Amino acid sequence: MESTGVYWEPLANHLHQAQQRVSVVNPLRIHGFAKSELARNKTDREDAARIARFCQLHAPYPWQPLPAERRKLRDLTRHLHAVRKARHQHRNRREGTPPEWLLQSLKRTIAHFDEEIELIWKEIQAHIDRHPELKRQRELLETIPAFGELTATLLLAELPNIERFASARQVAAFAGVTPKHRHSGSSVRGRTQMSKMGQARIRCALYMPAIVARTRNPIARAFADRLAERGKCKMVIIGAIMRKLLHMAYGVLKSGKPFDPQYV
Repeated sequence: MESTGVYWEPLANHLHQAQQRVSVVNPLRIHGFAKSELARNKTDREDAARIARFCQLHAPYPWQPLPAERRKLRDLTRHLHAVRKARHQHRNRREGTPPEWLLQSLKRTIAHFDEEIELIWKEIQAHIDRHPELKRQRELLETIPAFGELTATLLLAELPNIERFASARQVAAFAGVTPKHRHSGSSVRGRTQMSKMGQARIRCALYMPAIVARTRNPIARAFADRLAERGKCKMVIIGAIMRKLLHMAYGVLKSGKPFDPQYV
């Protein structure tokens, strides 16, 4: 099945519990497969047949559900993000000169969001404390310079089991922080960009730490200086630091040891 919308995961969990083999595929792969077949029509029946042909040809890996404690952590952090986003939207509505009744209503709503954010964060903390492995992994992530408690928690919530990845490069590809090149012969010399074909929430969690790491993380600082000397622009450097930080996160989680700059 394709990983689209909010319905695929409950269905995948149900089929997995029923001892059925389930594969979950990025919809971009199915879309590319349809283009390769020169598909002219799009109906539910044809889409189902196309997905079946894709599975016969490519034999995608079987899907494994997240452990219950990881799934709850992910749901909590995503809910936290949604409430914080709603608070930000209501704060923006105070700009200009809203009528007094609206301003008071916004203040009450924002205060409610503040209380809810505090409650959700406390539940996240308590949930991690109840599960020693989650707590241990978050403490490992916090040893990386520029990673605070929130960043470590968000990464822990969005990354699947680290044993799923054979290398740090695979983790970077999963998050979509790998470079995308556009070179062909002598005529095409496109600018290298971040691929962004991966988990966007991980990229969001890494953006501010990458800016902080530019000055606080000695490995990232030296790496960024080398890129700047080669004429790379600011955003390319930030993207490269995001990838470097994710490599560090993979290293501490895979080894089970705190960050050590001597082994990077």
